[in-house]
Amino acid sequence: MHPKIIAVIVIMLLLVGCGRTTNPVLVAPSAVPVNESKPVDAPAQPQSLTSLPTLTNPTVIDPLALQTGSSSYRIKDHVTYSGDRSNPKRVALTFDDGPDAKYTDQILNLLKKQNVTATFFVIGEHAAAHKEVMKRIVSAGHEIGNHSWSHKDLTKLDQQQLEAEINKTDEIITSFTNRPSTLMRPPYGSVSQQVIEYAEKSHRIINWSVDTRDWEGITPDRILENVKKQSKPGAIILQHSAGGKNGNLDNTIQALPQIINFLKEHGYQFVTISNLIS
Repeated sequence: MHPKIIAVIVIMLLLVGCGRTTNPVLVAPSAVPVNESKPVDAPAQPQSLTSLPTLTNPTVIDPLALQTGSSSYRIKDHVTYSGDRSNPKRVALTFDDGPDAKYTDQILNLLKKQNVTATFFVIGEHAAAHKEVMKRIVSAGHEIGNHSWSHKDLTKLDQQQLEAEINKTDEIITSFTNRPSTLMRPPYGSVSQQVIEYAEKSHRIINWSVDTRDWEGITPDRILENVKKQSKPGAIILQHSAGGKNGNLDNTIQALPQIINFLKEHGYQFVTISNLIS
């Protein structure tokens, strides 16, 4: 065959081969074998609000209760805040943090003038430092209670410190009264089971139902207003015979005659704590 003819045939065969398309080979990805006897889990559906678990009401813990084992120790059941409200109209004036050399004598003068008896919850180290004032409190017929040795928060002390605060004050009170103190008012009114269990061995724990807030330095009119709003038969009224804001209790001295006059006008009788709660 002529070489030119052969060349033409070769070119034609090449052109036919270039125009042909071949189908691509698809390679299937490897698959995890499926156990057809076991049903396939359906996709998880979002949980509806109605199917959410119901929350129970939270337990509210009484701040005046401490849990001891299986029983409830209720602090307020061990603290006296007032006398019997069903009794005739009687109230008890109480004075904390004394004695001192400035205000306690003035309070004693006012009480004497009005023929009123009161209860003084004294700080042991103050009583030791102002013995003549202590003697005057006793001779005037007022009652004396224990207010700790140094006015520390008793709930923050260990057992040995707690006992010392109470015992040392009892000793100094007894040196003036010739009888042990039976009343205890913890500083700040702060108590715990530990404080109660020790103090209750020989004391009645006394707080108050009327806080005049004289220690804040408020005006005599506001002090009187606090008494008017809160006083009821059996009320235990908290005031101070030493200390106060910046060491100033002039407001207490000015308010005290007004407090006494108001309560007398409304038929109240003034008694000591022991008489009020007996």
